[in-house]
Amino acid sequence: MELKDLIRLMWRNVKYIILGLVLGAGVGLFVSKIQPPVYEATAKFFVSRVRQQGNTDMLSLSDEQLLAINLQLAKSQSVLDDVSSQLGSRVEVDTIQAGAIPNTLIIQIKAQDDDPQRAAMTANLLVQTLIQQNDILLSGRYAAFESAINEQADQVQKQIDALQTQIDQVNEAGVQEQLVQVNQQIEQLKMEIASLEEEVASFPYTPSPLERITLAEKQAQLDQLHSLMTLYQQIQTNLIYIGQPGQNGSRLEDPEFATLLSTLGIYQQINVSLINSRENVRLARMQGAQNIMQIVLATPPKDPIRPMPVLYFLLGGVVGLALAASTILLIDHLDDSLKSVKQMEELLGLPVLGSVSDYKPVSSGLITSHNLFSLEAEAFRTLGASVEMISAEKNICTLLVLNVESADTETTIAANLAVVNALRGKKVILLDGDMDRPRLHTLFEIENQNGFAELLSTKLDLNRACQAVSGVKGLTLITGGVKDKESAAWLDAEKWGQLLIQLQRQADLIIINGPSAEVADAQILASKISAVLLVIRPGYTPVDAAQTALRRLQLVGAHTAGIVLNQKTQHQKIKTRILSLLKTKLYGNKDSRDVNAEAENANVLPF
Repeated sequence: MELKDLIRLMWRNVKYIILGLVLGAGVGLFVSKIQPPVYEATAKFFVSRVRQQGNTDMLSLSDEQLLAINLQLAKSQSVLDDVSSQLGSRVEVDTIQAGAIPNTLIIQIKAQDDDPQRAAMTANLLVQTLIQQNDILLSGRYAAFESAINEQADQVQKQIDALQTQIDQVNEAGVQEQLVQVNQQIEQLKMEIASLEEEVASFPYTPSPLERITLAEKQAQLDQLHSLMTLYQQIQTNLIYIGQPGQNGSRLEDPEFATLLSTLGIYQQINVSLINSRENVRLARMQGAQNIMQIVLATPPKDPIRPMPVLYFLLGGVVGLALAASTILLIDHLDDSLKSVKQMEELLGLPVLGSVSDYKPVSSGLITSHNLFSLEAEAFRTLGASVEMISAEKNICTLLVLNVESADTETTIAANLAVVNALRGKKVILLDGDMDRPRLHTLFEIENQNGFAELLSTKLDLNRACQAVSGVKGLTLITGGVKDKESAAWLDAEKWGQLLIQLQRQADLIIINGPSAEVADAQILASKISAVLLVIRPGYTPVDAAQTALRRLQLVGAHTAGIVLNQKTQHQKIKTRILSLLKTKLYGNKDSRDVNAEAENANVLPF
């Protein structure tokens, strides 16, 4: 579908598009009215830490890590459970939003609730709970590390005391006992190192902020244990050397004593190192402590964030518009009716001669005889001119107006076309060829007696069947008559042809209002007619029905001159009704013929 065809399709259905727009906007407003209001309170707090002069913090965290930890804690279940218990109602995770303000160390907490007071309380309680959780988390970072250092320092102090005693009383049993203790200490260190290495290896390749903190603690403990292991191995070597015999089978007293002193010095060195590490941890805990300070206190909001009537109104209108347009496109895609002139000419191979409307109010009669200056009458005059051009080229003296669908058999196109040609000075005979449902006599207020059916079934005089139409000079009407169901005369094509030859002697043009193209009468009539006009209702007549009707006409050798579009639209009905009311106001209850005559004499256009 081309863009211009799409625009035309939407313009033809603009009332449905407007309806979808209005309904969508109305639904949006309705939803905004029934939806409970949601309020949002915002609290902000500042996250910082003491800047250290040296690299004394073995478990230091960057600003990005601090923000990430606090953002993760803000929506953790433990924090939400704590806030829920203090608040007395359940706080869901989807009602909490936590985010860092770009390029700052400020975090804002947003809490949503249907109660503005409770929303503000929730946001403030979240900040206070985060402060408490941070204190617990930071103190826990160093607790395990400091406890391990204290335990190792106590063990080293025991070794120092034992060595001091051995120095005072050097003997083999004391050295062996010391060696046993050192070996035990080495084995314990090996197990601790192996356990820590397994724990470090179990961490994921990309740890979370909290996991990175734990990993740093484990790595620092592992480095400390490796350092201790090196010192204990040196002590083990010294003690083994003390316990070995000399060259002469006697112990070397002086080397033994010197080794004990050396071992004591190493233990003292270890003790000093552990004391320094413990002090560094304590100093790091004091220097690296976070400083969380609430800088914006959450207050109860005045206006809800949801619903937003204007947004809902616009969104509903857009959705309604989209649904209406989609529905129109879907219906158009599924619709197999003839719609455009181009489509008709391509599929049927016939020209479109004109576009008219056969609608009329019951009290007004034919539009061409009662309202000559209307747009509808002008459309029939244009159609008459097109037919006259074809008649001049192909010598057409009999014209059959044939409806493709049975639903359109009550058309007045043939009658209006006859009136137009009669007003041009031609002698026109209008014949009602729809014997099953004749109706032309009702349009001209003539009795349906001695009509076309009687001419076919009896030897009725042709002059008795022809009735002059009052008010339209040169127009003669032959009604449909009453069809005898028991008689088969209407199936006699030769009699139809003879009757039409007689009529041609009395008129310049014979226009026949035919039945539906689906019945046999239509094919019999078409076989004896100079030209056929196919009446199609755009948007209603199926493609298959039009093509089938055309093939039937071609089978009987009928000449189809072209297509007439029957634009039977609702807006024309409304327009005609309004004009009728206006004429009543301006001209009273005068007859419409008198109104047109007055308008013509006054050189003005009537309604």
